[in-house]
Amino acid sequence: MFPALETELKQEVGTLPLRELHRNPVLLDQKTCPDPYEDFMYHHLQYYGYFKAQRGSLPNSASHQHVRKNNPRYGLSGSFGEREDVIPDPLQKEKLLWPTCLSSAAHRQIEAVSRDPLMLSSPLKSRQLLHDEFGEVNPCLREPRDLFTFFPSSGPLQAPRWPIECEVIKENLHHIVPTEGSYFTSSRVGGKRGIIREPAVTLQGPEDNTLLFESRFESGNLQKAVRVDTYEYELTLRTDLYTNKHTQWFYFRVQNTRKDTTYRFTIVNLLKPKSLYTVGMKPLMYSQLDANTHNIGWRREGNEIRYYKNNTDDGQQPFYCLTWTIQFPHDQDTCFFAHFYPYTYTDLQCYLLSVANNPVQSQFCKLRTLCRSLAGNTVYLLTITNPSRTPREAAAKKAVVLSARVHPGESNGSWIMKGFLDFILSNSPDAQLLRDIFVFKVVPMLNPDGVIVGNYRCSLAGRDLNRHYKTILKESFPCIWHTRNMVKRLLEEREVLLYCDFHGHSRKNNIFLYGCKNNDRKYWLHERVFPLMLSKNVPDKFSFQSCNFKVQKCKEGTGRVVMWRMGILNSYTMESTFGGSTLGNKRDTHFTIEDLKSLGYHVCDTLLDFCDPDRTKFMQCLAELKELLKQEIHKKFNELGQDMDLEGNWSDISLSDIESSTSGSDSSLSDGLPVHLLSMADEVNQKKKIYKKKKKKPLQTRKQRNEQYQKNNLMRELKLIEDTPTQKPRFTVSCCPKRSTNSSQEPAPDMKPLWSRNRYPATKRGRATMMVYPSLHIYTYP
Repeated sequence: MFPALETELKQEVGTLPLRELHRNPVLLDQKTCPDPYEDFMYHHLQYYGYFKAQRGSLPNSASHQHVRKNNPRYGLSGSFGEREDVIPDPLQKEKLLWPTCLSSAAHRQIEAVSRDPLMLSSPLKSRQLLHDEFGEVNPCLREPRDLFTFFPSSGPLQAPRWPIECEVIKENLHHIVPTEGSYFTSSRVGGKRGIIREPAVTLQGPEDNTLLFESRFESGNLQKAVRVDTYEYELTLRTDLYTNKHTQWFYFRVQNTRKDTTYRFTIVNLLKPKSLYTVGMKPLMYSQLDANTHNIGWRREGNEIRYYKNNTDDGQQPFYCLTWTIQFPHDQDTCFFAHFYPYTYTDLQCYLLSVANNPVQSQFCKLRTLCRSLAGNTVYLLTITNPSRTPREAAAKKAVVLSARVHPGESNGSWIMKGFLDFILSNSPDAQLLRDIFVFKVVPMLNPDGVIVGNYRCSLAGRDLNRHYKTILKESFPCIWHTRNMVKRLLEEREVLLYCDFHGHSRKNNIFLYGCKNNDRKYWLHERVFPLMLSKNVPDKFSFQSCNFKVQKCKEGTGRVVMWRMGILNSYTMESTFGGSTLGNKRDTHFTIEDLKSLGYHVCDTLLDFCDPDRTKFMQCLAELKELLKQEIHKKFNELGQDMDLEGNWSDISLSDIESSTSGSDSSLSDGLPVHLLSMADEVNQKKKIYKKKKKKPLQTRKQRNEQYQKNNLMRELKLIEDTPTQKPRFTVSCCPKRSTNSSQEPAPDMKPLWSRNRYPATKRGRATMMVYPSLHIYTYP
């Protein structure tokens, strides 16, 4: 700005009352916005809701129309609507609705500006400096937004963001009913604006026994309920948003119940031809009165359960029905039904809030924002490790990557994840030991949008994220793009020992792993050791026989295959059933929340077994695997009616010829990119091809050619020097308190002794007196 003009504008602004500036932000904008920093401060105050434009409160002069016409934040129309139209960014509108989420530093800065409007034009050298309560500058940079401070010390949590066409009932549970739409466009806190539609049925009086259904809450997905008889209802589930399929998960509420009356519910539009409901699985029911009076939570209920194909056959996609009868425990009760124990995005935020506010856990568990989802919800990343004493010790730690809820309807994964976090964040000696030797990278909810709206399998892009880990569309699939990128950076820093993504399975009982067969003979069968160890630690829940290690072409876009191809040998998908166990003491029982949480602990316990410097257990499992493989080969050749000498080169047989295909989910094999993203993908691919195209080398002068020749000669000489055999220094390692004395059982090349763990067969664990650190050219901190 010109000095004279700046002085004049300051004087004009100083003569206006502050409340007039609040009511008429264009006055402030017109007088002070020519300067870039003043324009920034105007946006800053408007961002936090301190200027609230209302319809009809702004002058209609030609100068103001000129400002609206030429300023992009007012839109192209040049007219003002509601306050949200003045601020186009949906994230900014969210902050206006939740002003209590502001940090105290932000409040202090805004208060200082409010007291002195002339501060808007003060020449601060840094726009990140904090202000104390007296308005003085505190020479301390604020923390980057969305990296450290997620949860305020006081005030509400970050509210979930919904697609703008979803209605939300203003209750503790946020309910949704979507309207038709081709693809996701935008979102806001609270979903659709306006009057919430009332239920289609209203009770005619206290004697009216009609049930009232509702699912417009977080993770709910009932589309409609039709009363076909006095106590019989047909239910239709909503498909995943922006798709016409994926109906398996259900979660809805029932009110106005009658005790000792037999009701029948029938879900009429399920899509999978097979289900665990045919072998004894029951739906889950939750009674509000039982919870309040007897502290009884979710329980399995239902009789006369049937799962069958719908009789209608009109050439369209076949539907399947699930029907059951139920007797409610109380009159006038509020009950919920679900496919499995719900775990919502709000549940996760409450849990992470407790971790962030815990003075002990927050020392070794750092919370970050991995990215924002399509709807603007935060995808959280946890880094869990004990502080290292030296940079060398920090660099020596291997990494473990865990994730869950890429499929939103598979809430099993969240309960296993919660069990893992409960243990790894505890003060158990084993947990402390794991934090000493590993860096855990945890993404507890990969698909928060799908969880919020009650999808079973897809994100708001209308596609299965676990088929798009190779995507190049960062903006359309941000959650998995950033996860893959995070792992890629992590691999540049340190070795990633294990990757595991937690899922649920709708057609098989027990818990099992899908892995990736290793083609390197040096590590032959090593990828099967961890699952076998886990089956020995959890014999009544985990089935090694159900594990599969075949890499199918249709699974190339899954997390486990993509991470395996990036160099993680032990890359797995953990499948936990919606039903129960067929093994040991748990045989013929449904899994409970505690069963799943205990598996999170056993993952940690097995990790200690897997990395024990005493390789006895590792080598014993490897020998057992070879014997099991011999038996499988023999069985396979017997089925084919052929003879084979198993003492020959039996280990050269491809394991792909023995293993069958994984019987995982087949509901999304044909899901390509949505139509509106195809052109975007083609455009990105074309840019990549142009970027990779080799440029024609320019002609070199004689001087340049001579310099290049001398450089090449120098490089050859250096290579010869490096190839000359010399005596290299070696680390000296002090022995662990107990180590295997069997010299024939050498540790595998990728398994370096990290600590002493005397747990074979004893249960006591110790620590190594000295660790072996790799020779690294750079030291990194977790």
